[in-house]
Amino acid sequence: MTVYILGALISYLVGSINTAFFLSKILKKDMRTGGSGNLGASNATLTLGWKCGVLVGACDILKGFAVVFIARMVFPGYEYLPYIATTMAIIGHIFPFYLKFKGGKGFATLIGCILGYNWILFIIAGVLIIIITFATDYIVLATLTMIISFPVYVGISTHNFIYPAILAIGSICIFIKHIPNYIRIIKKEEIGIRSAFTKKHRI
Repeated sequence: MTVYILGALISYLVGSINTAFFLSKILKKDMRTGGSGNLGASNATLTLGWKCGVLVGACDILKGFAVVFIARMVFPGYEYLPYIATTMAIIGHIFPFYLKFKGGKGFATLIGCILGYNWILFIIAGVLIIIITFATDYIVLATLTMIISFPVYVGISTHNFIYPAILAIGSICIFIKHIPNYIRIIKKEEIGIRSAFTKKHRI
């Protein structure tokens, strides 16, 4: 039990490291006042440019990968730890204590966790994300696909439905954070990925 508690706490703390926030401080441009107002990779692309977006996304992926990979490799006897680490890293990213629990939306961190879980699944997820995003122009629709399909895949492949139940907590948090995006899509107010890369949105 001690390992699970410490693992959950450390995963939360690692997940709470918000690269977007620190990058905003360095560049002296508060991402929370532009674009979607979110401290994550997507809004970094919208407000700071694609290079900053890639940097933020890579760091968010790395922390998700790190907690799951360590949980699997260092503590193989604790079967629930990788899934607890996944959910807690996502929660840490979304609700960092030092930012008054207002962080990013957790998607890139989830992708990193998938990489830590299975690199082949990570590649498949990456291909699907690219296809869905550029087919629809909205990365949020790829996000919705991943937060549903990953827990379902884990449950089916392991025949253990406690694992996806744990993962579902993180997925629900990500879904809730993206509700404004879904609403903007319905209202046709959401900024598409093509606009982000062509700088038509820039403020």
